[in-house]
Order: sequence, then structure tokens, then C-alpha cells
Amino acid sequence: MASRLNLRAASAGDQHALWRLHTRSITSLCQGAYSSHELRTWVELLRPEAYLPADPPRTVLVAEQEDQLVGFGQLDPVRGELEALYVSPDTVGLGVGSALLSALETLAWRANVRAMTLDASLNAEPFYRARGYVPLHAARRILTSEVHLVCTRMQKRQPLVLRSAAGEGPGQGRAPLPEP
Repeated sequence: MASRLNLRAASAGDQHALWRLHTRSITSLCQGAYSSHELRTWVELLRPEAYLPADPPRTVLVAEQEDQLVGFGQLDPVRGELEALYVSPDTVGLGVGSALLSALETLAWRANVRAMTLDASLNAEPFYRARGYVPLHAARRILTSEVHLVCTRMQKRQPLVLRSAAGEGPGQGRAPLPEP
């Protein structure tokens, strides 16, 4: 039986664990989508001290199982931008990414964000498509003057039922929102 997944706000004490997880996720899950040079450059730019504290109003959520960090996500609700979503390679397909994404979407919708946007890595695009995100156009993440990661700009609009619940369209009443 799988252990319970706990989502919580990240704390300053999570910096090194976030860095380790991010590094492992990139080097393992992005193989095949990017060259070894691109992956090496990406990972070399990561620094533990850069993870927290997130500048307000950013929200960083972490997912834990058995007191082990197994995923994290970062949202800027002002821009409606999902800035990061990474899971441990050991937990791919177990619902960690979906739980984090759902919680961050709930926070965005509650902040009255009309549409969530993100730059999906090539390996993560199918994950986002399966959760209602649509591709807008090809994009690039500039890491260095020589390394530009190809990615896909994606978007998901706030569900109409939530807009209706806020009194902004057809329909009446409030739709219940899941707790993050």
C-alpha cells in the first residue's frame, strides 16, 4: 500500500532537498528530450540558495511521502504562471505531479487567475496535455548564450464552472474547490 502524500508550503529548511530533487529530476527524466550538454548546463546553473524564500506572491508547495520530499511546484498567481513542477524520478506515474498541479491550480483559480500558463519541457508536454493544457507555440528557455532549451508554451483556462461560481457567467451557486 502506498504511503500518504502530504502537500505543504515549502520552508527555508527545504532548500537543499529542493535542489537535490530538481537536479535528479532533470538528469533522469529529461534524458532523451535534451542533449547531455543541455542537461549538464541546466543542472550546473541550479543553486540550493536560489529556491527559497520565494519572492511574494510566489507560492512553493512541496510533496512529501514518509518525510521524504518527492516533488515541488512553484506558482506566480499574479501572472498566472506555473514556474516549476518537478517530481522525484522514483515517483513518476504515482500521482505526485498531478496532486501538486491540482493544488497549485486551485490556488490560482481562487486568486481569480483567468488562465494558467507554463513552459513545458519536451518530456513533460504529454503530462500537461493530459491535464487540460493546450499548446500555444514553441518557445525557448535561455540558459546561456549558447544553450537555449526548446519547450512548449502551454495554457489552461480557468474552468467555466469556477467563473460561474464567482458570478461571472451563466450558472448559479458556488462550486466546491478542493483544498491544497
